[in-house]
Amino acid sequence: MANTPHHSAAATPALGFLTERGIPHGVHTFDHESSSRRDHPDYAMEAARLLGVPAEAVFKSLVWSVDARAVLALVPATTTVSAKRLARAVGGKKAHLADIASAERVSGSVTGAISPLGLRQELPVVIDEEVLLHSVVYVSAGRRGLEISLDHQDLIAATGARVAALSAPTGN
Repeated sequence: MANTPHHSAAATPALGFLTERGIPHGVHTFDHESSSRRDHPDYAMEAARLLGVPAEAVFKSLVWSVDARAVLALVPATTTVSAKRLARAVGGKKAHLADIASAERVSGSVTGAISPLGLRQELPVVIDEEVLLHSVVYVSAGRRGLEISLDHQDLIAATGARVAALSAPTGN
């Protein structure tokens, strides 16, 4: 997985993080459709569609508050986070999705582009167990229209993540 030549390795904190640590990865660009579903855009599904990769292999990064502490949850684009499962995974009682301002403040990225790599603040990371089904996974590179592909074990190791059953089908 070679870097796309027209992007500098440190174009985002996530790409700088991977390059500094020598973690093999690919960089994939697409034309983000800023007008699509402005009220509640699904950036991960958009990335999968525009990159032509399976949506189950694209993981969205969502900042949650579990018992008043920020936690980053990663689930496939085709699912959503179960608040009960996330709370249980980190030994907490109550979990709710962080508001946009809080998510952007702790991650250092805008919503729809939050990367689990190169975060502004160190956060506990929990990745849905479905990550183990894909040898290569895709996550945001920290900017809309920019995705990283990497080995799932490298993602787990680089983020220090716990792998747990987190996801619930979308719409539930």
